[in-house]
Amino acid sequence: MPEIKIPKYLKEVVPFVEKAYPQKADAIMDSALSRYRELVLENIDEPKAYHMHTRERIYPSIAMFDSLLKSGVSRKDAEEFVCYYYAWRSQKMAKLVKRISKFPGLYKKMPSIFTSMTKKMFGEDSGFVAKYYDVPKSEMRIDMLSCPYNNICIRYGCPEIVKGFCNSDDICYADMHPKLLWQRTKTLGRGGDCCDFKISIKK
Repeated sequence: MPEIKIPKYLKEVVPFVEKAYPQKADAIMDSALSRYRELVLENIDEPKAYHMHTRERIYPSIAMFDSLLKSGVSRKDAEEFVCYYYAWRSQKMAKLVKRISKFPGLYKKMPSIFTSMTKKMFGEDSGFVAKYYDVPKSEMRIDMLSCPYNNICIRYGCPEIVKGFCNSDDICYADMHPKLLWQRTKTLGRGGDCCDFKISIKK
């Protein structure tokens, strides 16, 4: 059996579980770790490009959600717990993005940086399908047509936790710089036909 590394997600969530469910925290975590290993093994042949999304984010979230349900937590409470925890994790990235954006003049390059980053980290090799628009360098406009976060959570019967991933984008990018405008009117995880990302420099 291949060695399966425990992701940071399932290490950092422990105090949150202990605070919310002190009487059964150990059982919840044992179950979540077991479920995580199952998910990894079920998808052991997936491309390595998927791993930063699946093994670090998607599978831990599904494992946590399933473990909470197994312990008797209501579906709504399990959803809220997973989404709240992912929002907490996103705050760290938001601070980093905001700090980087403060470098003099860098905000002007952010739309093109985000376009390049999306093609590299959220491309077809990682399970995404996107439509890129031909726009000025002062803008980024992308419609995400298919997303593994949405597809995998639907496949494993927990579509309601996808919005937690969607929320993380808003947390990270909505306030990254006073002269940058983050816009999105819909996401796949919130029932839209795509995720319509747009970043532009304010005039």
